[in-house]
Amino acid sequence: MNFYGEEKEPLAELLRKLRKERRISQLQLADSARVRHCVVQRAERGRDARLSTWRKLFEGLGYYLRIDVQETCEEVGDLLTEEQDRRRIRRHWY
Repeated sequence: MNFYGEEKEPLAELLRKLRKERRISQLQLADSARVRHCVVQRAERGRDARLSTWRKLFEGLGYYLRIDVQETCEEVGDLLTEEQDRRRIRRHWY
């Protein structure tokens, strides 16, 4: 699973900030996270990285990466339930 989207940039900035606060180089982080140095470079630039890679990088800094999923609007859940009901009716109808 690759991690795409708007959230990648803030993760890249956070990774770079935390690494600098710990006063370790990209190479040291790569060793700690057990990834190649170029992986750290790409991640800090906000390039494509797998979610498992982000986890390794933050754990290499001594942090636990937690993903939080929140509903964007309550109506979405209602709309999905209504669509599910319509599909159920169509299956029984045909």
